[in-house]
Amino acid sequence: MGHIRRIMSVAVVAALVAVAAACQQPPSGGAASTSWSINPSATDALIAGDSVSTHQAYLPIGAAQNKLAVILPGTSATTLAFSELATVLRRSGFHVIVLRYPSSLGTTGACPDAGAATYPDCFRVFRSEVVFGSDVQDPIGDTYDHPIAAVNAPNSVVNRLTKLLDHLVQLAPTAGWDKFQYRTGAGVCTQVDGTYGGCAINWTKVTAVGHSQGAGVGLYLAKFFPLARVVMLSGSFDAYDLGGGSFAVAPWITEAPLVVAPADIRTLLHTSDPALGRMRAVASALGIPGSEVNVTTSSPPYGGSKRLVTSLASSCGLWDSSPSHNSTAVDACAPDQAYDAAWTYLATAS
Repeated sequence: MGHIRRIMSVAVVAALVAVAAACQQPPSGGAASTSWSINPSATDALIAGDSVSTHQAYLPIGAAQNKLAVILPGTSATTLAFSELATVLRRSGFHVIVLRYPSSLGTTGACPDAGAATYPDCFRVFRSEVVFGSDVQDPIGDTYDHPIAAVNAPNSVVNRLTKLLDHLVQLAPTAGWDKFQYRTGAGVCTQVDGTYGGCAINWTKVTAVGHSQGAGVGLYLAKFFPLARVVMLSGSFDAYDLGGGSFAVAPWITEAPLVVAPADIRTLLHTSDPALGRMRAVASALGIPGSEVNVTTSSPPYGGSKRLVTSLASSCGLWDSSPSHNSTAVDACAPDQAYDAAWTYLATAS
């Protein structure tokens, strides 16, 4: 979650692990299931396994809209911490995936202010490695290798999502997962991903919903792929501190327009977030339309703005060192149902 990490006691960690294990569903769940918990290594033998913080996949609640929401957690966050957000998206007709990806290294850990000031392209190198893998050509042919990120091609975000969709199509062939890849109505792949193998993702049907570091990951995908929308909750961190309340935004954001239009990129930030200035600088540089609207004093459609803020107190316990930052997305920190309307609006509004 950027440079912000949650601090928990050993007892709390043990309790959360126990809850996670109890909540998991068998990776081999059949076509009749409405949700799946899948060890990443089950989708590709070259992907690192994780039997606790697994991929989570859910069918829509109600009529399917043939839309996929991919929730990208923040630094070191478990995929089990976003059930309320996932439920809200499902009610809007989304198939939902909470993707387990390499996130132990936070954005400002990878690109601290002092280093970014002399090498601002650090953010591009870091994002590229997490999204595509070290020394893997991105869609425009460039390759990058961050000195401490250590994410290879199989463990990249794009490969993990591709292989998870392949796996879900095989696991539940009539559940609609095939809609998000280039497949015929019979499920036959018509376009193989030339870099990773597997059936290529149809990004036009994907909405990336990222929290903290995940917001930056979603935004970097938008540089190359025509996603339907990008929703940034407490993100992105792609800027460095110049002092005096000023921030310089990463060159990969400012050098050229992203593939996704500014109107399809949205934010929800907390006014007490210590990183608020950094994230506001990124949103302004992107040209996201509208002035900030506080969801605590307004309601959809928020005057048409795509830049929302909140000042509600977090519901986190004392174990969390970043309650405001985490309150925009994480189950334990988001006040009960307080952001359901805002999340729905950000993910669905035209």
